[in-house]
Amino acid sequence: MSTKLDEMLSFAKELEEAGISNGDLTKKLEARIQVRNLSKHIAKARPMSGDEIKKLRDRYNISQASLALALNMTKESVSKWERGEIKPNGAALRMLNLIDKQGLKIITA
Repeated sequence: MSTKLDEMLSFAKELEEAGISNGDLTKKLEARIQVRNLSKHIAKARPMSGDEIKKLRDRYNISQASLALALNMTKESVSKWERGEIKPNGAALRMLNLIDKQGLKIITA
């Protein structure tokens, strides 16, 4: 299925072949298409409640400080997550999801 982005890439390649473009646009469009295709295969990180984070720690018998260290966060952040004051997001949420699915080996390997 052709998209506008694919059409733009085709046109950019034509411009490059004709010597009108230096290839920068082609590279940028190829990178954008690669991200689009990759995002189709990566599931969004599932939000986790404070109770789920606490259960995760209990399952692996690790302290808030140890989890914080593994996630490059502060103990206070982990504490606030567990109390529901703030929610983990970004890389920390992705790592929590990975730990939940694959265990601590994901951060100790």
